[in-house]
Amino acid sequence: MQSQNRKLKIGITGGLGSGKTSASRFFIKLGYPVFFADEIAKSMMVNDPSLVAKITQEFGSESYKEGTLNTVFLGQKVFSSPGLVEKLNSIVHPAVVKNSTRIMAEALQSSDIVFYEAALLMEAGMMERFDYILLITADEEIRVERGIKRGGISGDEIRRRIKSQLSEQEKITRSHFVIKNNSSLDDLHTKLIQFLTLLKSIEKINISEFPFFI
Repeated sequence: MQSQNRKLKIGITGGLGSGKTSASRFFIKLGYPVFFADEIAKSMMVNDPSLVAKITQEFGSESYKEGTLNTVFLGQKVFSSPGLVEKLNSIVHPAVVKNSTRIMAEALQSSDIVFYEAALLMEAGMMERFDYILLITADEEIRVERGIKRGGISGDEIRRRIKSQLSEQEKITRSHFVIKNNSSLDDLHTKLIQFLTLLKSIEKINISEFPFFI
């Protein structure tokens, strides 16, 4: 990073069970602003009347239960079809992009680096909003095992969601930095520190080296 005057927006992405949220939490502990697309989207999907109306019309009244988003129903319905994933994204993402652009700009007034975590960052066509993309990836069976341990979702459902998204190889090809997270949390943290070191000397990395594996 050129001195400390260059402002960077970093997109963090990765599939279910990859460890992207663990990475994001680590950056928060280090004092960096981190925004979560899912949290922004879920809040807006409940509090934005126009989004509520569009989702209800497209996916049915069961999308909401007692005034709150019925994530179990909506998740099972949407992830059963790539077309439905695209439809939901087309409804929610424009509003999320507008809101997140504003809050990231505000955060960059007091920080040199801002992180934004989004599982569907690439699928939603959001890549151009960021200076660099960090992909957290892991072998599929490890991701399935982690998802099952987290609870509330079956192995079959996890595999269906994985298949509904871009392949890991496609995500790797589109990323600037790639961290393979098949090991322990301590190992992930070590790699994240290495990533931050690289980020602060980014001019020394030849762009032809992307994706850069850590």
